[in-house]
Amino acid sequence: MKVYCVIGDQRVERSLSPIMHNSVFSEYGMNCKYVAFRIEPADLENAVLGIRSLNISGVNVTVPHKETIIPFLDGLSDCARGIGAINTIVRDGPTLIGHNTDVGGFGDLLDKYRVSQHNSDVVIMGAGGATRAVLRSFIERGYEKVSVINRTYKKGLELTAKLGGLAIPLENTTEVLRKATLLVNTTSVSEAADGPSFMETFSNKAKFDKLRLVIDINYGRKTNFWASLAENNGAGFTDGLYMLAAQARQSFRLWTGENPVIEDFLRPVGLVK
Repeated sequence: MKVYCVIGDQRVERSLSPIMHNSVFSEYGMNCKYVAFRIEPADLENAVLGIRSLNISGVNVTVPHKETIIPFLDGLSDCARGIGAINTIVRDGPTLIGHNTDVGGFGDLLDKYRVSQHNSDVVIMGAGGATRAVLRSFIERGYEKVSVINRTYKKGLELTAKLGGLAIPLENTTEVLRKATLLVNTTSVSEAADGPSFMETFSNKAKFDKLRLVIDINYGRKTNFWASLAENNGAGFTDGLYMLAAQARQSFRLWTGENPVIEDFLRPVGLVK
């Protein structure tokens, strides 16, 4: 049996990746198993040694390890090297190569909602590993108006200097959002309790007349103030479940050489019948 896994902090225990991948492995008659492992940051190097010694066939990487795991790998794909973050590890004999399927997965989400770069004014919240993939996807597609807002302005500046876009100080959020047509949350904050400091900007009274779509790349939250923000402004909303399935499909293809359709990953989580 081949073993695949996803690694992350305590949040990985709620991941739907095992349900998706195990369903597709079963459908294709493959003797494989996909599991979730909780790995704390201090244990990351030892975890990679474990992946090597246990002959794990492939790995997905989620928060907070997408950037910090890179020094422990043997190489990177061109895409992963370009953005400085990975979410997928492919075993090539004794070597572990880091890839980033979040870029393509987010691109698939934009295609699903028929989002075009024409007349799009994009705001991205965050500056972590997931932000890098989302920003790279927009830049590759030719978006010219992409603003990045992060609590730490310096980190936003470093990110946009490398990948493109414009870093905006957090205190200018409201002003920038008044012009935005698309808002993407790449932070871990989706519920009021996660980030009380967000509430003043993203309250029920916040009005952004040009906003057409809000994307929160998180999923599975009981409440979601990004969804409320979209509803209050007459905008569409989607969470990150479709993106999860889209990037999972690309990881699966890298690991196995098989090319399942996106519906194979959406079906186990109830997004299609």
